[in-house]
Amino acid sequence: MSGGWVGSALLRVLQQFMAETAARWVLRGTVESLRLSLDTATAADLPRIVEALEPATRHFVDPSRRPQMMAQLRAQLAPSPSAGLEGTATSASAEVRATTYLVRTEADASHARLAARMLCESLGGRGYECQKVATAVSELARNQISYAGGGTIQLAPQLAPKRLLRVSAEDSGQGIPDLERVLSGTFKSKTGMGLGLLGVKQLADRFDVRTGPKGTQVDFEVWL
Repeated sequence: MSGGWVGSALLRVLQQFMAETAARWVLRGTVESLRLSLDTATAADLPRIVEALEPATRHFVDPSRRPQMMAQLRAQLAPSPSAGLEGTATSASAEVRATTYLVRTEADASHARLAARMLCESLGGRGYECQKVATAVSELARNQISYAGGGTIQLAPQLAPKRLLRVSAEDSGQGIPDLERVLSGTFKSKTGMGLGLLGVKQLADRFDVRTGPKGTQVDFEVWL
């Protein structure tokens, strides 16, 4: 099987749990079902591929070994800096290169939420921590779609000096009115706008928001 580092990395994992022929067949079929190519798939495509591999491999792997296989597949979302793979950074800050997701539809929002959760798990985050990340990303993505016509979600893992996942959500909407009241919990809008933002603030270990007539940027961190 030819292809880039994504296909090679996933194939190495699958071959530990099934025959090589089956691993190649399942991987290629899964990638093509997503309208992707093993030759051009990138780190941004990994969450979708890994999610799709879970049901695709069900009949090929012993149930008792499936949790271990999925854990190893999810680990590919955050390759170590020494691996020399696309999507990594080798600076002394030990910060893995950020990945940005375009959010325009509910499917995009689900993709970003899943990517955030799986990345958190691959970094060693506990269940509650990863749920906080997924919930916050979901709320921000829905707000972007509902009130700004979409935006971007950037996921930036940091390994040292503190292990954390930093999320930055940006849009080009008209801004959030009454921001101070929104964040204090006293603002009630007919549309519900801003209620999700307060929830994100409560979930985050660090939170910042900047808003104006040219758009809104929300940054938050969850420490792992």
